[in-house]
Amino acid sequence: MKKTILSILLASFFYVANAQKSEIASAKNNYALYEISMQSKGPLNKKLETLNLAKASTDKAILFEKTKNDAELWAYRALIYSSISVADTVNVNNASTAFTVAQEAITKAKTLDTKSENKNTIESAERNLTIMMQNKGITAFNKKDYKEAYNSFKFISDVMPTDTLFSMYTAIAANSSQMYDESVKYYNRTLENNKSNAGLYQELGRIYLTKADTANALKTIEEGRKQHPEFMGLIFDELNIYLNRGEAAKQITKIENAIAKDPKNKTLRFVSGIAYSANKDMDKSAEAYKAALEIDPNYTDAIYNLAIIYINKGNDHITAANKLPSNKASDAKYNELKKKFDTELGNALPLLEKAKELNPNDLNTLTTLREVYVKLNKLDKAAQIKKLLDQK
Repeated sequence: MKKTILSILLASFFYVANAQKSEIASAKNNYALYEISMQSKGPLNKKLETLNLAKASTDKAILFEKTKNDAELWAYRALIYSSISVADTVNVNNASTAFTVAQEAITKAKTLDTKSENKNTIESAERNLTIMMQNKGITAFNKKDYKEAYNSFKFISDVMPTDTLFSMYTAIAANSSQMYDESVKYYNRTLENNKSNAGLYQELGRIYLTKADTANALKTIEEGRKQHPEFMGLIFDELNIYLNRGEAAKQITKIENAIAKDPKNKTLRFVSGIAYSANKDMDKSAEAYKAALEIDPNYTDAIYNLAIIYINKGNDHITAANKLPSNKASDAKYNELKKKFDTELGNALPLLEKAKELNPNDLNTLTTLREVYVKLNKLDKAAQIKKLLDQK
């Protein structure tokens, strides 16, 4: 009698163990049916019904002693709940809850899956969550909710740290939200994995400047110039740093070396003109702008800056003239300086007229041109320019 009872108990235990395992099989089968249904145009609620059946099986299986620490169970639980978070576009709360459960399941699955037998399933679950966070992040960014966008893109970047697109999105959202330390972190992560975008070096350098970290700004710019020597934005940013420091001379040699390698680069010539001007060497500055105009006669920035050099030279002459004593002995010197003033403004005039022709709506050009017309006593033309300015 005892033997018979023992056999019945063993059979019962075997049945319970199989029943517990069958919940995992049921979850897998229903998830497979869901994947098949995704290839058709059936209604969403029917597809979710299949997922909910799979979910219910994992809910039971995690309570059973024999299966509660099964790595495959937790991997599929993560996959199923993550699929719900993406698929349920009607019930936002349900999708959000499923997202949280999927995160917890992924963590548990990774802990249990010591032999990486369920690695692909876990990665699929993570990809599902990134899809949901991508959609959430893009929506938030378009609404200018940059903090929410940052949190969403950060999740993706931390799951996929070598994905440069989302580390860049994270950096941009952080910067837009004035979270500068976080922006620096994710721009650096992007550049660690892909150095091909010169603009990222420029953005990172400017964020360092926002943080008043000039040392790291220059370090970033130098690295960017090494990777992208042709990118003018970095050259301008580096020059501006030294200009603000009153150290333009430090840039001149570097710019001239770059010109030696690329003598037909009009922008390098223009930048050297700015550097020489900041270093109070107006003759070399003028030469640099003229060299830029030999390469491109319609380079409006170089045209305007060269005109300003002539105007400033003229102003120096008239300032000196106005300091002369008011007596007959000074008349000859005054007339000489006044003539030099008129000559320099005469040199500037055709440049400004050409700049106006090339860029008729530029206020700086129009204002300066009007002043030159007035000083050269070309009052009719000055009046025409004033009419244009009044219309702006």
